[in-house]
This record gives sequence, structure tokens and C-alpha cells, in this order.
Amino acid sequence: MTRVQTAYFDDDALDLSGAEAAPARVIEVGEITAGIAVPERGGVRFFSSERRFDGLDGTLFRTVEQAARAAREKGRPPRLRAV
Repeated sequence: MTRVQTAYFDDDALDLSGAEAAPARVIEVGEITAGIAVPERGGVRFFSSERRFDGLDGTLFRTVEQAARAAREKGRPPRLRAV
């Protein structure tokens, strides 16, 4: 199960230039916090908080849902192949 939660930051610490900014979203895969999706022009940028999601770190996704889907796929255990 992938869960996306809203994370609120201190607006004074960010340069919002008077614009109403969308909140950052925390992305959890199962019981693991995969990272955070931070809105920016053109979509959301993913920042990993767990080593297994580092391959997605810095990636710009069009939507939070796409970032969550990528994290869910990255968090799956590797498939075993019969030889």
C-alpha cells in the first residue's frame, strides 16, 4: 500500500514570492517513508528518505501520483527467477 500525506513547512523559511504554493507530500510505501514530493514548476520533485529509493532522488514527476507509483515499484522486492 502506498500512502501520500501532506507535509506543511514554515512558509517564512521558503521564498514563495507571494504565490500560494502547494504543500509538499510525504510518500510512504507500506510502513516505510520513501521520500517527499515537493511541488515546483512542471510537477513535483522527489527527494528520497530511504536508501532503496535513492535511484528516484531528484527526479521530476508530472504528478504526486506518478511519484508514488514509481516509489511503489522501486520498493518491491526483486523477483526470483528459476534457472
